[in-house]
Amino acid sequence: MSHNGEETLITVLNTDGQRLTPCLPHRAVREVERSRAVWIDEQTIQLLYNPFLFRDYRKAALKRDRYTCLWCGRHATTVDHIIPSSKGGSYLPQNLLASCSECNTKRGNRPAFSYLKENIHSVPKLMKLCWRIVRAIVVK
Repeated sequence: MSHNGEETLITVLNTDGQRLTPCLPHRAVREVERSRAVWIDEQTIQLLYNPFLFRDYRKAALKRDRYTCLWCGRHATTVDHIIPSSKGGSYLPQNLLASCSECNTKRGNRPAFSYLKENIHSVPKLMKLCWRIVRAIVVK
């Protein structure tokens, strides 16, 4: 906290050292804990990935899956990490699949196969989803 009671912002650098939008300390700690950033000093982190590429990867996964949730078949507006980023999963398209917000939220960071087992009767394209999950786990 700063002297006026507000949280101090952490400086964020991209992979080549350029300043990005600062973040709150808890966000910086999370990025470092997930091995996505390193501390430069107590007020600065440097990202180990390009956050702007994720936007492109997200668009590519949604387009590839035709904006259709692979969990339930409804319209997809988000992407789900097959291997959650909190467990070391990448942001590359092979680890992403189109998901509606509801399915993405319900799954949380549970393993993809356990969520699949719980919802196997509502998955419209079971073989396609199984293939994506297996491929993501093997390519990891």
